[in-house]
Amino acid sequence: MRSESLSQPRWLGAPVTDAELRADGNAFTLMRWILASTVMFSHGWDLTQPSQGLDPSVAILGQPVSRLAVLLFFSLSGYLVIGGLLRRGVGTFLKNRALRLIPGLWVMLIVVPVLLWLVCGTTPAADFFTHRETLAYVWRNALLIGGAYTLPGIFLDSPSMAVNGSLWTIPYEVRCYLALALLAGLGLGLTRRRLTIILLAGLALHLALPENLIPPLMLARRLGFAFFVGVLAWLWRERMSLSWPLAVAGVAAALLVPVENRYQLPAIEIALTYFVMVAAFRMPAAIKTASQRLPDYSYGIYIYAFPAQQVALHFGAADPLANIAWGFLITLPLAALSWHLIEEPALSLKRVR
Repeated sequence: MRSESLSQPRWLGAPVTDAELRADGNAFTLMRWILASTVMFSHGWDLTQPSQGLDPSVAILGQPVSRLAVLLFFSLSGYLVIGGLLRRGVGTFLKNRALRLIPGLWVMLIVVPVLLWLVCGTTPAADFFTHRETLAYVWRNALLIGGAYTLPGIFLDSPSMAVNGSLWTIPYEVRCYLALALLAGLGLGLTRRRLTIILLAGLALHLALPENLIPPLMLARRLGFAFFVGVLAWLWRERMSLSWPLAVAGVAAALLVPVENRYQLPAIEIALTYFVMVAAFRMPAAIKTASQRLPDYSYGIYIYAFPAQQVALHFGAADPLANIAWGFLITLPLAALSWHLIEEPALSLKRVR
């Protein structure tokens, strides 16, 4: 047996250890910050230069970077929640997922209309807050139905009148949670092998069938694929070697797949998921420590950034980079308040039995 001093450095390739799954053993909080902020990058171009094409990342990645960031969010979500489901059961899993998503979302659905009416409103308060568009925005998103993203008289001159163009993903995330809980509730996910067979069959079916076969299901299939790739990565974490050279090579190979090839998006999504896993677990210890100390503002950034960028555009930040910068400056205090006053206290209820 080789001595520890002669063993291969972990950054060259090693599976995840139980210690690395603890908060101080990885940099997942930092990864979520980066992904949430990356979504703003594409929106900076979407909002300020919609007629001139997508953001510059498309020339390199073949996809808007915001699309890839959302897919990676779903992959990380699948990776990070499956362990809790298998350890604690369906009831606790659903309670914990609700505590993570709903309190911050519901408060945002009140805060954003009030602030936007104060800053950009063009109609009397009574008309604005009782308007069917306002009511639909609140109740449809609060009930995780989606499909209502505008408010009366707000951003009428913007290229997109959507108040919050990011909320559409949240109902899909909830459906992924429910699908996973259903598998467990039916007893289909009680063993790793059984769950792996079911998930591999589903992922293979997704890859075999054209995405546009049933257009209304395209987004659900795409996001579900990303989520369950993350679930599989967790199931086989102790067998999956995490290597920086392999991560870089995988992304490079995926970028070689032609954009017109229908496997390009799944290829780059899988490659980037692996890359983010390597980044989360193989960062230097100092970065992992910094990540652990970082408040998790990622959800707040995600749900407040779009309206913040719309406000920035409303007040003249019409250059993409200026829009991103001003949008981030507006978003960050809202995300901080959301985390410290709403999300973190709600998450403390996970420990209440």
